[in-house]
Order: sequence, then C-alpha cells, then structure tokens
Amino acid sequence: MAGELAGTMGPERVISGMKPLLLLVGVAAAIAAGVWVMLWSVGPTYSLLYSNLAAEDAAQITQALDSAGIPYKLGDGVGSISVPAEQLGSARMRLASQGLPEGGGGVNAMTRDPGFGVSAFMENARYQHALETELARTIASLQNVQGARVHLAMARQSAFVSERRPGSASVFLQIKAGRRLDDENVQAIANLVASSIPELTAEQVTVVDQAGRLLSAPDVDSDTAMRDKMFEFSHRLEESYSNRIQQMLTPLVGPGRVRAQVVVQVDMTTTEQTREQFNPQSQVVRSESTAEEAARNGAGNAGGVPGALTNQPPQPGVALPPGAAPAVAQSGTTPAGAAAVANNNGTGAVVTGPDSTSRQSTRNYEIDRTMAYTRAPAGKVTRLSVAVLIDNLRTTGADGKVTETPLPQAQLDRLTALVRDAVGFDAARGDTVNVVNSSFLGEPAVVAGELESIPIWERAWAQTLAKVLAGLIVLLIIVFSVLKPLTRGLLSAARPTLLRQPAIVGAGAAPGGGGAAGAETPGLAYEQQVAAARGLVAQDPKRGAQVVKAWVASDG
Repeated sequence: MAGELAGTMGPERVISGMKPLLLLVGVAAAIAAGVWVMLWSVGPTYSLLYSNLAAEDAAQITQALDSAGIPYKLGDGVGSISVPAEQLGSARMRLASQGLPEGGGGVNAMTRDPGFGVSAFMENARYQHALETELARTIASLQNVQGARVHLAMARQSAFVSERRPGSASVFLQIKAGRRLDDENVQAIANLVASSIPELTAEQVTVVDQAGRLLSAPDVDSDTAMRDKMFEFSHRLEESYSNRIQQMLTPLVGPGRVRAQVVVQVDMTTTEQTREQFNPQSQVVRSESTAEEAARNGAGNAGGVPGALTNQPPQPGVALPPGAAPAVAQSGTTPAGAAAVANNNGTGAVVTGPDSTSRQSTRNYEIDRTMAYTRAPAGKVTRLSVAVLIDNLRTTGADGKVTETPLPQAQLDRLTALVRDAVGFDAARGDTVNVVNSSFLGEPAVVAGELESIPIWERAWAQTLAKVLAGLIVLLIIVFSVLKPLTRGLLSAARPTLLRQPAIVGAGAAPGGGGAAGAETPGLAYEQQVAAARGLVAQDPKRGAQVVKAWVASDG
C-alpha cells in the first residue's frame, strides 16, 4: 500500500515541489529587473559633447577626459562623444583650455611641425585652408547662424596688370531653426569676407543657405535684385506695423487674442525735380555807378591861341558893382573887340561865361529768384490697409465654466482709434483700418520664450525626470504583472494537492482493495476517514498540518 501510494503521489509531489522553486526564480528575476531599471533611471544623463570629430581629435579628447576623471561614452555616430549632462560645461571649458578640439585646423594647424620637404604649394594650400576655417568660425559666431563654411578662390598674383584676375569667395550658412537673415546681415557677412582677403570685393562673395537659396545678389543693379529689395522692404514694413499693433493691443485684450495683418503699397520710383522761381515784387539793387563832370569857364582857365600872347599873364580882375553883368567874350572875337568891350565896361578886363556840370548814374536791379533741387527717394508709402481680428473676452466663473463676452461697441471704437494712431492713419492717402471682434476657435497658442530656446524635452532635467518616470512605470508593471501573480501562485500552489490527500489516504487504507480501486469508490465512512486521518498524522505530522491548513484556508 505504501508503494502504491508513493507511485500515485510521486509525479504530483515532484511537480508541487518544483513550483515553489520556479516561483522563487521568477521573483528573483523580477527583483533583478526592477533593480536594474531603478539604477538606470537614477543614473546620469549623457549629453552630446562633440560630434563629427576626426579620429585624432577624438583620441586626444578621450585622453583629456580620462586624465580629468570625467566619464564619457562613444556614440554610434562618426566621432561623437557624450558626457554626463551636469559635467558638460566643465568638460568643454577644460578641453578649450587645452586647445581641443583642433578639428579642422585653422591657425592652430599652422603651428604644427610641417616636416621636412614641404612644397610651396602645400604651404599655400594650408594657409588658404586656415583662412577659410577662421572665417567660418567667425561667421558661425553670429546670432542667427548655426554653422558656416567658406570657400576661397584666390587668384595667383602676377606682376603684369593684364594677367591679374580678381578673387572670389562663397559662403555656405546653416541658419538656426525659425530664424532668417536680413539683407543687412548678408551684406555684413559679404563685407567681412571681402575685408579679410586682399583685392576681394563684396560683389564677388556669394552667400547661400542650407535650403539652396541665394542670399546675396552679385549684381545689385539688376532687375531681380531691385525686385527682391522692394519685396523685402514692403515685407519689413508690414511686419513692423503688425508687431506694433499686437504689442499695443495685447495688454488690453490678453496675450494671443489679437491678430493683425497689414498690406503696404509702396512707390519704389525715384523722383528728381529742379525748380527755378522768380518774384518780381521783390527787387534788390545789385550794383550802382555814378559819374559827375564839372567845367568852369573863367580867368583861371587857360585858353587862346598858343603863342606869345597866350603865354602872357592874365589881366588883373576888376570888381563889378552889384547887379552888373559881366561881359561875355564871344567866340571868334578878336583881341581888339575884347579890348573894346573892356573899354566899354570901363574896367579894361576880359570876363568869360558861367560853369558847366554833367552827372551820370547807373543802377542794376536783381529780381528775387529761388532755385530748388528735390530728390524723392524710393520707398514712399502710398496706401495702408489694416485688418485686425480680436477675440471675445473670456471669464472663468467660480464653477470653472468659461464664459465668452463680445466687446462693446464703445471699446471697439477706442481700439480702432488706437490702431489708427499706431499706423499713422491718413485719410487723404486712402488708408483703411478694419477692426473686427469675433470668437477664436479653440484656445490660442501662446508661445513663451524665444525660438532659439532649447525645447523642454531636450533639457537635462526633463530627460532625467522622464527616465525616473519610465523606471517607476516599469517597476509597477513588474510588480502587478509578475510579482503579484507569482506570489498568489506560491500561496495557493499546494492547495489542490492537499485537498485531495484524504481521499488518497482513505483509498490506501481501505481493506481488500487496491489503491486505484479504492480511489474509485464513492466515499468512505466517517469513521474510516477519521481513522485514515489519524494514521496519516501519526505517520507524517507535517503533512497532517498542511492538510489542516488547507482545510482552514478553504473554509475561510
């Protein structure tokens, strides 16, 4: 009977004995996985230190990091090295103090020993490459530029003027996401490159961005260049007006609840005008000349026919009585006649005629004249069309419900007046301003911060938090999907076997029957079951205790 009982219970006892061991192995594996996830989640977050490094630069950087005691990881990419995020700044400062990475050369590459027997061509090539690298680094340090590459086509110098050719250069720019370069920035880059190379002009510098757009126009006087300038000027004016309106109305209606669009019509023709104007009512003396001539005919005047008589001294004068008229000597009179006249007057003297005076005056007048030269530059605003859309006012009640309220007409009129003053409204010019109040569909997206700011999912603290949350989620999954079922199975592993033990024992104790036959009997009497239980307890007390525990557990 004991052999039959052992043969019947052998496989089940082996299986029941293996289940706790398997459960323990599963629990240990789950705990190990949880510990690994926890260590991974709380471990350091690695950030990219440098990428696209040359092999020699990567070797030098890893040696410097080893000597500094900074952990690092080599990425799958070519020449990429990552360090813990909290040590990223110190690692870069330490490497910069050692002149690393040297990548790409520059002036640092020229300090290396070139070796013996380097040709002049290689020296010139190294010098040109150093210039290109330094210019690229300078351009990449601009605010809106992420990276740059410069290619120089330097002409060979010649002593003959006819063989001299101007050099040229091309600049490739990697512009930051969400940014753009104005014409002033592009022109500054072209002038920077041209000023760094002898005999190179800014017109010979070509600037291209990563999208393949030509940013510089070599021929500034071409129709295409003028058209692009006109479009850029109009676009900048429209953007300036729109930003001015939004900045003014945002404090009144709330952030993100105003949209403004402005259309500017610009006259790009250049006008030159010369005007000459006369005012006949305003006369000014420009110049004046006066001439005066006086002649006196008397005794003091020398006259007569040249000769002895003429050279004689004049006769003494005779005073005439008051009212007496002197005698006038007529032309053609002879000295005898003159003497006769003198004798008649009783004086014996010759008296001549009166004095003669001549005056002449010339005046030149200048009429008031005005000459004006006017040159009106291109870019005159001929008309403005402004359209402004304002969202309804939204208020949140105590119950958390959002209520929309249209703007009153009086407030809408005040906002329209503010918009007109902001854009310089001129009715004579034909400007129009239209302000409309309407409800926006959905909540407006308010963008905080600048476009060049690092996204939140790329920051170190966000990545660390994501790792911790991922570790917790994995631990919860392990606990609820692995540990809990294993523990439940471990507690109830022996229950089905123990519940069948009385029947098996009773079948083995039944007189005159085999184990299989006794197991197929419908049931033993109460006394037989009690006797079998007592015998089982006497033979194996531990198994009896397990049976009692199983009964108690099943009753509970």
